[in-house]
Amino acid sequence: MTSKSRSRGLIGIVALFVLSLAGCTLRPQLIDGSPPHDPSLLTGERVFGEPVPLDEAPILPIRDASDAMLAYVDEVIPDSPSHVRRFRALFEALTRDGYFDAVYTANRTLTAGETFEARGGNCLSYTNMFVALARAAGLSAHYQIVDTPATWDADAGFLIRYTHINVLVEGVRIDRNPGRDVIVDFNDIHPEPDYPREIVEDNYAESLFYANRSVQLMRQERYRESFAYLRRALSIDPDNVDLWINLGAFYARVQDYNSAIEAYDVALVLDPRNKAAYSGLSRSHTGLGNHELAQAYEERVRNYRERNPYYHYALAQVAFGKHDYPSSLEYINSAISLRRDTARFHLLKGLVEERLGHPDAARESYRQAQRYGLERRVKLDLLRSLARATPS
Repeated sequence: MTSKSRSRGLIGIVALFVLSLAGCTLRPQLIDGSPPHDPSLLTGERVFGEPVPLDEAPILPIRDASDAMLAYVDEVIPDSPSHVRRFRALFEALTRDGYFDAVYTANRTLTAGETFEARGGNCLSYTNMFVALARAAGLSAHYQIVDTPATWDADAGFLIRYTHINVLVEGVRIDRNPGRDVIVDFNDIHPEPDYPREIVEDNYAESLFYANRSVQLMRQERYRESFAYLRRALSIDPDNVDLWINLGAFYARVQDYNSAIEAYDVALVLDPRNKAAYSGLSRSHTGLGNHELAQAYEERVRNYRERNPYYHYALAQVAFGKHDYPSSLEYINSAISLRRDTARFHLLKGLVEERLGHPDAARESYRQAQRYGLERRVKLDLLRSLARATPS
């Protein structure tokens, strides 16, 4: 059983950067200890002229059940030793009370208690909430990372690469399928069953939470706070390759390209084939005027990106935000040619066609969007994203 609730988590940055946002990423292979790096890379003094104290990013009760959550569990969970009955009771209560139809906000990462109270947030927020509730109900719930094809989006000048996270509840057999585990998934498109997946420790999910907060602050140009949260994330899980990529994107954002290159090099120590790291190195060397080296790194990732429809979709969003509608149309047509059955692609194409003065083509694109299951929330998410990306 999976929930058919909301969406993606976060970990990623663009136009000049690739940021990772959580809710979704393959766990890299760990190495012993922290990867080698100059300690000043993580202090903040290179940008701010002084170290940024770690306590500027306060420790938060990410997966702790609040008093209201504990009272809810006492109310809805039966006094039964059966894990199946307890799971069903929790799942049905959350469904009845609208938690699986609550407001999904991609750029809002909340603790378990905040999500329960707000009935909103992103994928990681909902995952935090369900893990906390399930554990309070006596169930064995774990964070699980799924290796899905990379999904991209554009938002406020950033190219965001989403990763995928869900909940694995052990010992709950609810149908005739073999095994005794069940997955609760807060994504619109559920990953294929043969995608590699891995249970991760709580500290890994914690690092994603602080990384998401860092990305959100970076988009708001609150750079010192953003750095503090990213430093907090790296202090928890220094072997998470996505965090080093985000650090590289941070330094590139403030035009410290040499430091960005150092961060991307650490990412490649952890994952020598990481495409986001090569892309970041290309852009950073471009920033330094090292065009031949930038081109060499760019070649390593070009074919991969050209085959990814979501990458073209993200570029179409960026072009739309710059009022470059002919380029936006070219990019969105490329996305659709690679994956036709995605409603948001056709919706964006309709918006582009409108701007180009092609009403008949726009109506056909909107019809295709409806055909492929356009949801009101998806429409609102795209419109908000385009509004943030469009210069005033």
